[in-house]
Amino acid sequence: MPPVTNRKPAAELLRLALPLLLQYGIPPTPRNYAVWYEYVAESNQPLRQAIDEIIGQGGEFNDDINADLYQTYLASDKEKEIENLRSELQRLINESSTEISGATDEASRYQTRLEGHAQRLVRGLDSEKVLHIIDALNEETSAMVETNGQLQQKLNAMAQELVSLRKELEWVHEELLIDALTGLLNRKGFDQMLEDAMGEAQDNQSHLCLMMVDVDHFKRINDKFGHVVGDEVLRFIAGKMREAVKGRDIVARYGGEEFSIILPNTPLTGAMHIAEELRQTISSSRLTRKRKNEHQVLDQITVSIGVAWYRRGEDMNDFIHRADRALYHAKRAGRNRVVDGETI
Repeated sequence: MPPVTNRKPAAELLRLALPLLLQYGIPPTPRNYAVWYEYVAESNQPLRQAIDEIIGQGGEFNDDINADLYQTYLASDKEKEIENLRSELQRLINESSTEISGATDEASRYQTRLEGHAQRLVRGLDSEKVLHIIDALNEETSAMVETNGQLQQKLNAMAQELVSLRKELEWVHEELLIDALTGLLNRKGFDQMLEDAMGEAQDNQSHLCLMMVDVDHFKRINDKFGHVVGDEVLRFIAGKMREAVKGRDIVARYGGEEFSIILPNTPLTGAMHIAEELRQTISSSRLTRKRKNEHQVLDQITVSIGVAWYRRGEDMNDFIHRADRALYHAKRAGRNRVVDGETI
């Protein structure tokens, strides 16, 4: 939890936060408590402003809003989490190396002692001395077995910890590529997936299209209804885009109010058809929001779309630029339309 900047003690902040959770019907989960603790502590002004805006508009603190507040204003830096996991992995490697090195040294000493006993036996010793050698061998062999047993146990424990670390790292890595607001791939995830798709199209001589989608007049929506409603609009657009694709198609939030769809094995005519259907679906839908005791219908929401077909050999920046250029022409032509990048 970030440090508190006002002078109220933690106990008092707790007494202030809990009634608010009850007042707004918010489940007292650790994450929700963290959000409202920061709110009453007045230590996170962007978070406080967002909550005040929701309260002022008579909005509800549903599960989506609660999760968005935490992810947007309090979620930990995933890059830092990955670095911590890397440190843990390095620690395990170092410990494994130390244990194995120690066992190797012990095995080397054991071998030296065996060779010494063998040389003594060659000299022809009496039975008593042979018994001493047998006792010594038995003792040293037992110690070596115990050493190897301890090593095996430690290595087994380290193997289990490595499995756990790998799962955690995969989870964090996946979150690192996901946009917290919409659940779509973020820009980093988009870049990775587009690079892979371009490589596949190049190798297999297959079709690949890219669609760039921008919400029309999004700033006007934010200014008129507030950022909370703006976030709802972005989630709405993301949902419609998910419904528009199938199979291996990839939907991402490119940044701000701009989205993208990667369409492997799709010719330009097919991509244009998908884009037009998406545009019509969004423009014919109506989004409502609950304001106090009534539902308010928002202004018509539309999108402009640019579509580009991959030219083998071009780099990713050029491919994106052509799709963006088509999007720009769709905006210039009046918005709420689809433009084929091959025609401009």
